Amino acid sequence: MITSENIYSGINPEKVLEIILESLYKLVDYELAVVMGVSDEKILKVLKADGPLYISALDRFEISLSKRTDIAGLIEKGKTHLFSEEEEHLDTYYELLEMPDNHSCLVSPLYVDNRAIGLLTLDHRGCGMFTENVVNLIDSLSKLIAISLSQMSAVNEMYRENRLLADERNNLLDNKSGALEMLVGNSDKWNRVKDSIRLVASSDTPVLIEGETGTGKEVVARAVHSLSARHSKPFIAVNCSAISAALAESEFFGHEKGSFTGADFRRKGRFEIADGGTLFLDEVGDLPAEIQPKLLRVLQEGCFERVGGEKQVFTDVRIIAATNVNLINAVRKGKFREDLYYRLSVFPLHLPPLREREADIILLADYFLNQIKKRLGRDISISDRALSVIASSEWKGNVRELQNCMERAVILSGGGIIDREHIRISDPGSLSGYKTSDSSAGSDDEISDLDSVVRNHILKTLAYCGGRIYGKGGAAEILDLKPTTLQSRMKKLGIKKS
Repeated sequence: MITSENIYSGINPEKVLEIILESLYKLVDYELAVVMGVSDEKILKVLKADGPLYISALDRFEISLSKRTDIAGLIEKGKTHLFSEEEEHLDTYYELLEMPDNHSCLVSPLYVDNRAIGLLTLDHRGCGMFTENVVNLIDSLSKLIAISLSQMSAVNEMYRENRLLADERNNLLDNKSGALEMLVGNSDKWNRVKDSIRLVASSDTPVLIEGETGTGKEVVARAVHSLSARHSKPFIAVNCSAISAALAESEFFGHEKGSFTGADFRRKGRFEIADGGTLFLDEVGDLPAEIQPKLLRVLQEGCFERVGGEKQVFTDVRIIAATNVNLINAVRKGKFREDLYYRLSVFPLHLPPLREREADIILLADYFLNQIKKRLGRDISISDRALSVIASSEWKGNVRELQNCMERAVILSGGGIIDREHIRISDPGSLSGYKTSDSSAGSDDEISDLDSVVRNHILKTLAYCGGRIYGKGGAAEILDLKPTTLQSRMKKLGIKKS
């Protein structure tokens, strides 16, 4: 079967030139025929030499046209030139070959589209071997040789580029690629995620990574970046939930000096810093509504203005966004622009929760334990009973919770053997010493979305400060509420001390 690869692989530049010179020998009696190519640096390099006078040193022979202005002048004229017996000239290969006086010498520039690509030379030790008819013949044949040489060069460059692309593709498809080492797991669902990463990495398509908190969205985003052509450029991560509406425009697009109070100098925004690389928008569902149309414009047009500036700044970034909320629902509720959603979700990538990756749980636990052992430089082992607890747990906090659990288990074990009592799995409510009262909170259907968010946020804050409400570092101070107000909200939401 004949394929493009068969054709490409069968083309050997040296063989093509050998056929050309052999065919030429049947028409012209020469003792040395040489085809040279000219580089961008104005250097003539021998591509192929043939004939009775051929020596291997010719294969490495080069001529600087800046030094051999006589040859440069002949090439510039663009005409086949036969040196007469009376014409004084320096032999083309005087450094390698000693030719008799009055020998026959002919040179023919090789041109394609008025561009010099090389030179053909013919030599014979005899006198008057090349007639006017030979000159006319070579003048015509040199045009065909130039076209053949040019096409051969183009085809081989195409073949070289195809091989580079194939090698790059094979590298991306290699399971041992370093960029995927952090994506631990061999379950069917996780392998499909890795296949999708390899597939989308080579393009500049926007990617929307969806998944619960702790499923590894930023790790996946970094893997996509590392496998892409932008891997040597910046990877800039932005947590959209941590950006206030007032500062969002400056954060993304930068500002000019004096554009607002406190703007004492020009500052580059995240889009400018990420130019040529990847901008990762984490928790994109929390993006302030005021900035969404401006972000859409940058994605569409590739340019923006700094705050307080009038000059357009052009940027080339790939966008990878991540969310743990249902953006479709946010669009329906008017909290997220529909056109921005479709611009970001060209290639959606869903990350399964850890409970759907049961086969990966022990692999991940072992991976995290090995990471800790390397960091501490200590030999730490884990018992089968501890592994049994790990394998049977729900891991509502997903991979991040498992990682934290392993860190905690190493501490509790004293750096020795991790046993089942060292595996402590907890939720925000249990860590704080508070829980939600079923009678007060009601069913999920009876609680509004906002109340659910507020209740969970209070529980997480209580967990963070160890259940303390009053005093410095207490939950009330962190939430910027009076302690009595916080207690009142906790009562309303059914949060009471365990």
